Amino acid sequence: MYPLDPLFAVVIYIIAFAVGYVLQKSYKLTQARGRYECIDGMRGFLALGVFIHHSGAWGQNFLAGTWDLSVSNLYNQFGQTSVALFFMITSFLFVSKLFDSQGKQFNWNSFFISRVFRLVPMFYFSIILIVVTVMYISNWKLNVSLADFFVSLFHWCFFTIYSTADVNGIGYASMVNGGVQWSLWYEWLFYFSLPLLSILILKKIPGIQYIVLSVVFIIIFFIARDIKAYHIYCFIGGAVPVLLLRFTSFHTKIKEVYKSILLLLCLILIVQFNTVDNIYCILLITLVFTLVAMGNSVFGILKHPVLKLLGEICYSTYLLHSILLFLVFHFGFSFEKMRLMKPLEYCIVIFSITPALVIFSFFCYKYVEKPFIDKGKKMIRQV
Repeated sequence: MYPLDPLFAVVIYIIAFAVGYVLQKSYKLTQARGRYECIDGMRGFLALGVFIHHSGAWGQNFLAGTWDLSVSNLYNQFGQTSVALFFMITSFLFVSKLFDSQGKQFNWNSFFISRVFRLVPMFYFSIILIVVTVMYISNWKLNVSLADFFVSLFHWCFFTIYSTADVNGIGYASMVNGGVQWSLWYEWLFYFSLPLLSILILKKIPGIQYIVLSVVFIIIFFIARDIKAYHIYCFIGGAVPVLLLRFTSFHTKIKEVYKSILLLLCLILIVQFNTVDNIYCILLITLVFTLVAMGNSVFGILKHPVLKLLGEICYSTYLLHSILLFLVFHFGFSFEKMRLMKPLEYCIVIFSITPALVIFSFFCYKYVEKPFIDKGKKMIRQV
């Protein structure tokens, strides 16, 4: 078995599902049943898809001496399609909230408070892990001035939106977490764009302070970052099912089995593309998401409680998986020993990491994410 073989990914999903099943039986999370439960189940696939993508990339580096994943459309799409679908989920959920609040004032204070309490605490926890790792590698010695050290932490605390800074000048920070914070830049761009977008949807436009905040953030973002248009298209794609659900009813006339077959066909076609930097690929991904957002569960799979649990913990999985890979590769074996491994040995290492990732993500959700989400809700009730 080679780490870019389809079977490699299948085994990881099976292991993750088995561990999730045990966690679900032992520590039941409260799972909401509602119109978006298929999306919740889909999240369970997506974060693991990014883990599989990065595991394949590391394997390619160790076994072939290159980070180039162009040899495998499948493994490119495990990462890129998963992130594209995460963007579509974000767009779908919050554009839906805007439509749901038509005729009444949208509470922007509550919206931004909820986003801060949802994204920031777990991200800061991951930063702590990154800094501790980097400082341990540095033998707890500063390689830069104290001012430069805190400046780099400042950039990281703002999701490296303005600058992706090394920590302690050794260039390991982004390698430790796989640079996954890049997708959070676009999440924040979307959130701060919502006040402007709401002008087209809401009858009551937001206050001038939110319009100014939106414009200022967008300008800063476009100055600081090289914007990839196809990521923006993904957010547009996420709004498509919102409009279809509200203004059409054709989807109710199509049998679920046909929707599931069409979705699987789209996934097969997506893998024919090397990257998502293609309008036809994005259209296919949009169709996949639209089918799921309209309630298609792919023969009931996406409604399975274990997948919904994996979806619940997906943010922790997304932030932690590369850190865990780095720790095992660097400290558990050493990069030199990893390069001497045979493909099957490398696969076994990843299979062994998978249960730890699911369990660690579960407890991070339970003891880091969930308490702060609840604090955010409490604060919103008091606003």
